[in-house]
Amino acid sequence: MTNSTDPFAELSDDEVRILPADYALKKIIGNDVDIRQFFSAENIEKAQQVINDHKESFLEWVLKDIHVLEESYANAMTHLATCEPEIRKLAKTAFVIKSQAGTFGFGLATQVAKSLDDFCNQHFHPVPEHMKVIEKHIETLKVIFQKNITGDGGALGKELNQGLVQLIEKYKGK
Repeated sequence: MTNSTDPFAELSDDEVRILPADYALKKIIGNDVDIRQFFSAENIEKAQQVINDHKESFLEWVLKDIHVLEESYANAMTHLATCEPEIRKLAKTAFVIKSQAGTFGFGLATQVAKSLDDFCNQHFHPVPEHMKVIEKHIETLKVIFQKNITGDGGALGKELNQGLVQLIEKYKGK
């Protein structure tokens, strides 16, 4: 076992670390509250309504995030040799979109944003072909939100995802 004070430090395959329970939430809600109350049908319905009520706000936020993606892409294209900070910004913004889109019913957007984040973090090299992959991800996200494509997007979603996968496969080794 490692001597790190970080409970999330890397462990070898044969090591196990048991962490003490974190009762922070219990302290906030109080010891006398039965946690099962939170998962009643009524409370779940209320929580879903709160999410539904914020969908329009989400669409405003995500359009701003897409604008950030477009700006970062344009900046990276202008300075391809030194574009690493812009690619990090792209990845971070894609991660934010991925993290939120599914909550508001945009499963396809979650998949595309995850693909963009993964590509930026795992395969990106400052070459025009990789910038084309990024561009197509951004265009796909724009279409999803402009056309309000929810869920997995059905046949269109499958086609869009497959096109991005093929593009990544074609260029990731460049």
